Amino acid sequence: MMEASLSVITCDKCGEPMIKGQDTVVIAEGKIANSNEELDFEGRGVRYACHLGCWNGMEDDPWDGGVIRY
Repeated sequence: MMEASLSVITCDKCGEPMIKGQDTVVIAEGKIANSNEELDFEGRGVRYACHLGCWNGMEDDPWDGGVIRY
């Protein structure tokens, strides 16, 4: 299980609050610290979070108004 703390409590897509129990998509920056049968991830920060139902495979890019496609 991975845990993350978000400083903003709203969905980055729709702007509505994210509440306990909702399925979400989180994009985090970090590195793989260990790779055996499972990967150990050391996160540096969450850069994007939205409701799973809002996710369309594109992250709105706040720096230039465009999108980042996955």
